Amino acid sequence: MDNNLKIYLLGGNSVIGNAILKGVQKRHVNKNIETFSFVRNNYEGNTSENIIKVSEYRDSKNYIDNGNKDTKKILIISFGVLKEEKSDRLIENLQFHLNVNTFKTLELLNEFINNKNIIEIHVVSSILGDFIRPSIFSYSVSKNFLELLIENTKEIDKYRNKLYIWKPAHVESKLNENRKPSFLRTNPNKITKIVSKKNTGGNYYIPPISIFFTNIAKISGPLVRWLDKKI
Repeated sequence: MDNNLKIYLLGGNSVIGNAILKGVQKRHVNKNIETFSFVRNNYEGNTSENIIKVSEYRDSKNYIDNGNKDTKKILIISFGVLKEEKSDRLIENLQFHLNVNTFKTLELLNEFINNKNIIEIHVVSSILGDFIRPSIFSYSVSKNFLELLIENTKEIDKYRNKLYIWKPAHVESKLNENRKPSFLRTNPNKITKIVSKKNTGGNYYIPPISIFFTNIAKISGPLVRWLDKKI
């Protein structure tokens, strides 16, 4: 039996993606693990043995499909964009966020979901997939639409047990470097700890208590807008 495991991180500079990678490694500590990070710019992480630069993340397919057909693989999709909202560029912002955060992510998920050698697929979403934060409206919409499409794509249904949707709160990262942290926040160490303990697919909030607040936010639009202005 092949005891080798290859883990592929698409978005090798993602703080959240690297935290998930560490958590997956901890859970599969008895395997012979080899890690790969795909990046579009210079690599800034420290978790992967193999760094592969690509112009588009879909170019990773050739690398992931190669190798021993018996070797099990894990895929982490953790690239994305986030821009503050500008009222005079709403359509432009929506197109920008939907293209990357929604459609390119879903394209890769559909590409790999039925691959029998891929035993887990991890997709990074956000607690903002549950409600709309006005100051980053387009980003919120892109994560919400991504989750709606995943939830309602019948081709994905039979693979739910290997699909992990991670919904972290605010994390200090380059993506958030010019934004004040929300009162709902987490960090890479907490993400790694939670990921290491989950061995079946599902939607996971980090921290878990976030789901309580997102359920309130869904029905409390005025409160969300007020808090957004205060942060």
